[in-house]
Amino acid sequence: MRRMDFGAVRAICFDLDNTLWEIDPVLARAERILADWLRHRYPRISERYSHDQMLEVRAALLRERPDQAHDFTFLRRETLARVAEAVGYERDIAHEAFETWHAARNLCEPCVDVLPALTWLGQRFRLATLTNGNADLGRIGIAHHFEVSLSAGALGYAKPDPRSYAALAGALTLKPAEILFVGDEPHADVVGPRAVGMQTVWVNRNGAGWPDALAAADASVTDLAGLVTLLTH
Repeated sequence: MRRMDFGAVRAICFDLDNTLWEIDPVLARAERILADWLRHRYPRISERYSHDQMLEVRAALLRERPDQAHDFTFLRRETLARVAEAVGYERDIAHEAFETWHAARNLCEPCVDVLPALTWLGQRFRLATLTNGNADLGRIGIAHHFEVSLSAGALGYAKPDPRSYAALAGALTLKPAEILFVGDEPHADVVGPRAVGMQTVWVNRNGAGWPDALAAADASVTDLAGLVTLLTH
């Protein structure tokens, strides 16, 4: 690992999913809520399409529109519109269906270490987020911790596209070397930001092994309490 230059850090940018909360249970619950909602409100969709078949429709859409691969909201909403239309419903029901799913998707409970760490860090650094997902920080209740919050869907490109990190630096009006990037995904949250000159911390909550082919992050922590400890030494 490189020696971190803590003195240069002016802002810390966080990934969201699997960094601030565990996302798999949230998504599983959101899928169940949407499936139940469709079964009661628009049953022909459930009768015609299994979950796996819905995924096939989404995969076909992605092949057709690779330019939208970064926008999970578009992909989900358009998939819902297509299956609705295929069974004789109006495409517009996709908006209501997506909102049902999205409300459930934002029932995220930050890990126990997150809020104390954000409070401590926010008194010492400017805080930001950059995500490839479509979490709504206002709904989750933590938007006030962050000066800047960027998403792939809004930017038009996803991590690890270098433009994502350039947009982050631009929004913060800082040099990349003044930004510490913190996240769980090796390519998106370590390799990508490091390539543009940011320092990086890998959040490894589940004891995963670091990919042998990749240069390690500047530091690794198991939670954000570990990040606070790192930044106090």
